[in-house]
Amino acid sequence: MVSKRSYLGVSLAAAFLGFTGSACADTYPVILHGKVVMQDGSVPPVSMGIERVCSDVAGDKPGTVTDKKGEYIWRMDIDPLEARDCKIRATHAGYTSTSVEVSGVDTTHTTLDLPPIVLSASAADAYAIIIIASAIPGRSKKDWDMAIKALDNGPDFAEAARHLEAAVAASPKFATAWHALGVVDERLKKRPEARTAYEHAIESDPKLLPPYVTLVRVCIKLKDWDGAEKAAAALMKADPRHTYPEVYLHEAVAQYGLKDYNGAEESVQEAIRLDAGHKRPRAEYVLGRILEAKGDTKGAKEHMAKYLQLDPAPADVDLVKGHLELMGKPGAADVDPQLEPL
Repeated sequence: MVSKRSYLGVSLAAAFLGFTGSACADTYPVILHGKVVMQDGSVPPVSMGIERVCSDVAGDKPGTVTDKKGEYIWRMDIDPLEARDCKIRATHAGYTSTSVEVSGVDTTHTTLDLPPIVLSASAADAYAIIIIASAIPGRSKKDWDMAIKALDNGPDFAEAARHLEAAVAASPKFATAWHALGVVDERLKKRPEARTAYEHAIESDPKLLPPYVTLVRVCIKLKDWDGAEKAAAALMKADPRHTYPEVYLHEAVAQYGLKDYNGAEESVQEAIRLDAGHKRPRAEYVLGRILEAKGDTKGAKEHMAKYLQLDPAPADVDLVKGHLELMGKPGAADVDPQLEPL
């Protein structure tokens, strides 16, 4: 579903123009220089927007963007006596960052080097339609805008799909429109068409991660286990920083469907290892089902019971409990919850 929209268009000119309006007599122009790095100190894989956030909200402003080295320059008018507290941070879909204080900087210097801003990956909703204004092809802009309007009003998925189809027909490499079309097609119960749209999105922009995630999931919904396993492997290759660690759970489900129980066990164990906070407890149930298929009934029951401890009230709790209670008994095959409801 469409759960959020991200506007990431940031003007390069902001690096030198600072804020709108003229500086007051008690403000000082300062050129801020800094760098954005990943947790391991490496350069981010994408350019990051830099924004200012203040305690009174009124001072919040978008700013510049980082270059290929992860560095940025921002000319800012600063009042050293201002009561508001202001910080700058990096912004981009799929990432969170630390903040650097700018309200109390030394305005006696015209240029200041700030401490690095540190990024960490945070999984964005793979079904979110992300809008990057600068990436919309001119020949597709009208239909893209009409599609977004249809989604905002209602939403009218059929109308949105019609305009998105026109947008990608006009610009076949418009990756975010292909992804959006896939999301809309899923809402219209057109899963095969959604799969095709996600495949086009990946082909158009192999660095765009959400289409990989949605492709894996729609393949699982279609019980296309081979397609799901291949899409999961492609996502792992494209996402070495584990922005979407749930892919290991998806891969395990696909491998289970292919009766590759050893591979499925390895994948789900990795999913559990990457989920120290138990945000995806269903992995314990999937591990139980894998062990059951391998003939380890005791281990299967232990992990299914652990799942119900971590998530006492899943939507299919009666089916899960029924499966657990009947394991190894006549009629057990009649109670078959989905491994991973999507």
